[in-house]
Amino acid sequence: MTAIEKFEPRMTVDEFYDFDGGGHRGKIELVNGQLRMQSYASGGHATIQGNITTLIGMHLRAKRPGCRVGNEAGVIPVFDSKRNIRKPDISVTCTPHSKGERAFLNPILIVEVLSPTNADETWESIRACATIGSVVEILVVDSEAIDVQVFRRDDKGIWPMDPERVPIGGVVRLASLDMELPVAEIYRGTETG
Repeated sequence: MTAIEKFEPRMTVDEFYDFDGGGHRGKIELVNGQLRMQSYASGGHATIQGNITTLIGMHLRAKRPGCRVGNEAGVIPVFDSKRNIRKPDISVTCTPHSKGERAFLNPILIVEVLSPTNADETWESIRACATIGSVVEILVVDSEAIDVQVFRRDDKGIWPMDPERVPIGGVVRLASLDMELPVAEIYRGTETG
């Protein structure tokens, strides 16, 4: 380390909530007290995120009215919860909204859309979100190829080593929501759809 290296100040979750973004336009997460900034999502990424959010939202209104879906809502991993807040592309909670809420409490489902420019950071965030005890499923969708993976805790609360891969033309079964999500609908409106 040289004397000219600069250190970013470490931030707490409370300080992060009050942070104005410093002019950054895109997703910002807090990772071990450091800001992680990402650029805007591509058109394909945004379309997939919108498709999944819409389908889940319609299902929740019809079948699970006590639950809600959000885009890039903050969730707090178990480890170092005072210095980490992640913003998955989509999360679902069945905890009622409360005034002044700054994060989704007790999320049950996390959805991440992988893009080539942020795949490493996204997988790291997925591992962090897996530490949240209420999360029972994580859906991972590739933005550039039809590739859908579901990680689901078993009856003992253990995550599998390998995900369930849903084939092209298949249906994603989300046990956490008692919902089926056709892969074709996830990719509707994209080059791969």
